Amino acid sequence: MLKLNAGLSRKIGLPNYGSRGAMVNVEIELPADVLKDPEKLRRQVRGCFETLRAAVDEELGVTPQSCNDVQEQRWRPSADPRRNGRDNEHAADGNGGPPATEKQVRALHASARRAGVGLADELRERFGVVTADVLTRRQASEAIDGLKSRVGD
Repeated sequence: MLKLNAGLSRKIGLPNYGSRGAMVNVEIELPADVLKDPEKLRRQVRGCFETLRAAVDEELGVTPQSCNDVQEQRWRPSADPRRNGRDNEHAADGNGGPPATEKQVRALHASARRAGVGLADELRERFGVVTADVLTRRQASEAIDGLKSRVGD
């Protein structure tokens, strides 16, 4: 057997000189005979990185810009995370409201870890977003309460 280790990390810029990042690393086993066919090995490696890239992009909520040269591909946030694609100063819900605080965002990440759930999946299901920093304070509070109740079950 042959072990393939692959990792990918990306950091994106946010307004006011902020940033957000995600990183993923995997190790998979491939049959040793893949070394006899270099093109097959390259396809395996490319496929692995495509999967990792998609996972990191989804976690960060980014979409690739079209570009002819893959080496120079640039990435952009799919929406301004504090405005969620709207022109007002409020976050995700249609009723508006002040954005979630940094303390709430940290609490959401901690609560999701304790509950053993993926935060991006939970937020997508509940609010149609993938990052906590686009929530309103009310939404963040609801999500924290929901995650805390899962830990108590």
